[in-house]
Amino acid sequence: MSLQRAKRNATKITYSVEEENESDSSSKQMKKKQKKNNKVTIIECKKKVKAQPLLRFSPIAWSRLMNVGKLLGQVDTLGILNNDEIDMTMQQNDVGQLNVYKEWFDGDYKYELDEKSNLIKPLEFKSNLHYLHQFEKRIQNRYYWDNEQVWRDLHKLFGNTYMRCRNVQDYNYLSKVWLDGKMKIKPNMDVFNSQIEIDVKNLMEIDKEFKVQTTKWPVIPDKKDIRSYQEIYNYEPNPNQEPYIEQIKEKLSTSKRPVKCDKDCVCFDLSKMGSFSYVNITWDSECPNRKNRVECLEHEGTDQPCMNMSIQLKQHQVNKLKQEENADVEETPCWGIDAYTRKVIMNILPLNYDETQKNKFMEKLLLAINRPYDKENAYDMRLACDYIIKESKLMSSHYNKDDRKMAKQIQKVIKYDPEGFRIHTKGFGLVCVNKQGIKNNSLIIPYLGEIYQPWRWYEKQDFIKKQMKEHNQKDILPDFYNIMLDIHRDDIKGIDFLFVDPINKGNYSSRLSHSCNPNCGTVTTVSNGTYVIGMYAMREIQYGEELTFDYCSFTESKQEQLQALCLCGSEKCKIYYLQLSNCKEYNGILDKEHCFLTRNAILLKSCSDNVDKSNEDSELYSKYRIGSSVLNDCPLWLKNWVGYILKFIDQERQTYKSELNLKYEQTAEVEQWNHFTATQHSEDRIQNLIFTLDKIKFFLNNSDSSEPPISIIGDSDLLESFWKDYSSGTSNESSFFNELYQLFQKHNQKKMIELIHIIYKKKQQLHDYKENIHNIHRQELLITRMLFLTLSHMLMQQQYTFHHEALSLILYMMAFTYTYFKPYEYTGFSSPPIEDLEWRKVGAFKKKCKSEGRAYSSQFVWGQLIGWFKQTVAAPQASLSQDRRGTLSYPAISSFDKAGDKAYPFQQSKAQSSRSYFIQHLLDKPSYMWPPETASWSYKNTYKIYGTILFEQFYSTELEEDFLDEVLASHTREYDSKFQLFVKYESKKFKHSYDLFDKFKEIFKPYIGDNQLNYKDVIVAPLRYRRCKFENNSKREAYIESLRAEGKSEEADLIQKFPFISYAI
Repeated sequence: MSLQRAKRNATKITYSVEEENESDSSSKQMKKKQKKNNKVTIIECKKKVKAQPLLRFSPIAWSRLMNVGKLLGQVDTLGILNNDEIDMTMQQNDVGQLNVYKEWFDGDYKYELDEKSNLIKPLEFKSNLHYLHQFEKRIQNRYYWDNEQVWRDLHKLFGNTYMRCRNVQDYNYLSKVWLDGKMKIKPNMDVFNSQIEIDVKNLMEIDKEFKVQTTKWPVIPDKKDIRSYQEIYNYEPNPNQEPYIEQIKEKLSTSKRPVKCDKDCVCFDLSKMGSFSYVNITWDSECPNRKNRVECLEHEGTDQPCMNMSIQLKQHQVNKLKQEENADVEETPCWGIDAYTRKVIMNILPLNYDETQKNKFMEKLLLAINRPYDKENAYDMRLACDYIIKESKLMSSHYNKDDRKMAKQIQKVIKYDPEGFRIHTKGFGLVCVNKQGIKNNSLIIPYLGEIYQPWRWYEKQDFIKKQMKEHNQKDILPDFYNIMLDIHRDDIKGIDFLFVDPINKGNYSSRLSHSCNPNCGTVTTVSNGTYVIGMYAMREIQYGEELTFDYCSFTESKQEQLQALCLCGSEKCKIYYLQLSNCKEYNGILDKEHCFLTRNAILLKSCSDNVDKSNEDSELYSKYRIGSSVLNDCPLWLKNWVGYILKFIDQERQTYKSELNLKYEQTAEVEQWNHFTATQHSEDRIQNLIFTLDKIKFFLNNSDSSEPPISIIGDSDLLESFWKDYSSGTSNESSFFNELYQLFQKHNQKKMIELIHIIYKKKQQLHDYKENIHNIHRQELLITRMLFLTLSHMLMQQQYTFHHEALSLILYMMAFTYTYFKPYEYTGFSSPPIEDLEWRKVGAFKKKCKSEGRAYSSQFVWGQLIGWFKQTVAAPQASLSQDRRGTLSYPAISSFDKAGDKAYPFQQSKAQSSRSYFIQHLLDKPSYMWPPETASWSYKNTYKIYGTILFEQFYSTELEEDFLDEVLASHTREYDSKFQLFVKYESKKFKHSYDLFDKFKEIFKPYIGDNQLNYKDVIVAPLRYRRCKFENNSKREAYIESLRAEGKSEEADLIQKFPFISYAI
């Protein structure tokens, strides 16, 4: 395609007006997140998006006007106003006003005597309103919007009837009808005139939330506000340095090659090449190369020019250089209307036109708005209507008489409230200036710009947000022109993604505005072994028509969407050019099946398993086209993690499809749509997975290690974090029990300090036995957890001057926490700085901001992998730090040294029991982080070890499904009940022997009283009566009584003794 400059400017330009951007959020504003090349457009195709439904406009004025027709019919007793032939036997009617007829002819006519009727009649009078029923039909179709129009048509009606009069008697009767009728209809006409203003005002209030709000209107394009760009002819990598240049080059290269076309191939004729299928994401073409989205290379037995070689032949550049005066497109200011204005116009058009006719007129109106001249005044709707009215009178015009009528209708209403007919600037766009138009399937131009790998692209987005926040511009949507280049699914190296952004460097492809019903589209095409995004005409584009394509932009923010009002004005307008991507039903599955704790459990399992599972996951790799492009440079632990995530994505897809099938009545079409919807969402997940992998590989390549981000902490290290440097009387707080000691000492809790000392000494004595060091550490950890359990129980026996209940609960949970892990300390670094980013080019600032690179911290990998499904978090390690409060890390001991503060996290009202509400919240939403502001608890993790009872439920598959419920429900019970649970789960997790419990039981006996259980029964009871679960206590008691009645007292006593087996989840 060749380009014509706007006003022959030497530099290619586009427009971005600050005032419009600040409040209008017009179509050239931020194409948020990414424009998903091809794939997202499928959604719109499959949904068959229709025009937004019009809210009901129920005017009152026309009901009054209908009375006018009825009253005239009553006055006209002989029906002269509705008859071609006038009765000659009419009676004599002397009205005494011979010149009444002159009221009926509004023009300057010449009059002469008609000898046949002996009446003076005007010459050359013409009107298509002949009968009263025609007048009434116009009222029904809401043709009239003021009294002047009504009187003018009444004059035409009586004028035509007068022309049919055959004698003076006819005229006298008609004059009487007119004079009597005027008096009768005048009250209704007055009411109509006042009511029409009210109706118009009500009309202007409908769907007002879809109206672009601006403090300044109109905004006229000014050269000083025009965005310039540097023209390039190939993609330019960012950062433009090694090794990133080579990495991008490798991603763009492909082994896909064209086949040789024969001489009869359709690729020589654009009209036969076939249209693009958004369902199959390829061309429906008989040319095998076109169908495969590959440009041709060789042809057999012909020298005809191939139409499927436009990119490699750089035809768009040749045309521009040789035929610039005969260009195909022109950069010029473009204008559009929002959904509000469109609905106003659709509501006021006459009702005798159907929706199809009105929509066709709206297309022509948009052409008139962007007419080839008078661009500076294109904001005026009246001038656009004048243009249609003028053009429609020409023989070869694109407009017809119906268009003229509808344009006149707009002009009738616009005088009441011009605010309802605003036209807004879209900036500089492209308009077809080829008199022959642009043919379907033509290449417009390759979509070029700076090209980014995902890690770099999201660095830039985060940097933009940061700078906008610092400059108090965070609520403004800046301009973005980016698009996503997707590697073909059938590529041998698998799918991958890059981002193309022409805001600073590119070509005129970035000038195309958004439309929900576009005439152009982007297709990732292979040309000479390299991927290129081509901008193609998806249908015939006529002279004067603006070139548009669907941005397919998505956001997770409802607030951002509300700012992004679309100006395409098309029948299929979706109101906003940013669509919401957070499907509640779909994300609900993630929240339930892939919550924060599940994601951490998956990551820890991936990092702990040294077995290559690629063969096991090969089917999923193949299904989702994950290949070498993504997996190269991934360490083993990261590949294992990918396998886990693919399993979740696949299961989520199946679950979502099943839920859709249950939600809607099943038909073949619904089934197909449900399958497509579920697949589309899973592809979004795959995209985010690939983006995350790209970020992680970049980090590992620039850090000092490819070690896994987290690993299970060894028994020795765990014991050290609990007991390091512990000794009586020290003020050292380098370990957990040192902190606990300081708290108890401060509040004079000698008995608990004494117990800690005893256990510490006992722990030391274990090393005197000549046993395997692993067994010794296991025994040390067992007695440590028993200490947690016992201290927890002791804290609940009386009141203390600190928050003893909360501390008791935490120690109790620690008694049932078996898995702890630690993060790997990577070496941080900074990425290459983002250079020369002029903020006026993103619509936010007119000055340069400082160049800076992104600082990557040690825990970036952990945070990014946990939040792999979203890319909008600038600091994933910070988000991780918040989310692991309580879920992965218990509060610090110092949090409970507050006598006056007895609150728990999630406390909502003082009337509730804080502890019980807190426990219930843990059971209902275990993955929710504990808000520190509620209870003023600190989560400073001095020892950098992580693990909680909540995480244990999700990680340790050998524990029962109701592990967490059973344990938390028993916190305030007698010590024997809690100890039974303790023994039960210790045995499940570590298979401890009876002798080991015997070894330690006597140590704790003096601190919990004499009422001890026979703990050996614990091992038997849950196994024998594991199925004895009951919904509530009453059912359990009833079952016990039934056992006694059958003579099974021993079994009944055993079930009575072990309450933990009597509650179902």
